[in-house]
Amino acid sequence: MSTSSQTQPDEKRAAYVAGLRALADFMEATPSLPVPSIDQRFLLPLHTNAAVEAFAAEHGLTVVYSAEGNASADLVFGPMRYHAYGYVDFIEHCDRTDERSARAWAERKGMEIRPVESTAAVSA
Repeated sequence: MSTSSQTQPDEKRAAYVAGLRALADFMEATPSLPVPSIDQRFLLPLHTNAAVEAFAAEHGLTVVYSAEGNASADLVFGPMRYHAYGYVDFIEHCDRTDERSARAWAERKGMEIRPVESTAAVSA
């Protein structure tokens, strides 16, 4: 890996960590500042269940699976969670999400989404 390709992720990571520290310092120095939602998550999209399982193993975490079989694991810091998540099949997950969104939009507009008739049935 070249030095230039590593610099940007290192700088981005350093900026993120510095931002978290600055936020913590600001919140500590400003007691009148309201605290955000009690259950705060930092999302870490790992895209695949295998990546989540490896992340969990590395950090001694339990993997939780959704009804659809998608994996997640949480590193907990007080009321905050570093939430790693992945999918059995990321492309299929995106397709299902897009379809649900399209059907919800159509329903709000008084429409219905149906499969396209095959050209063989139309020309017969």
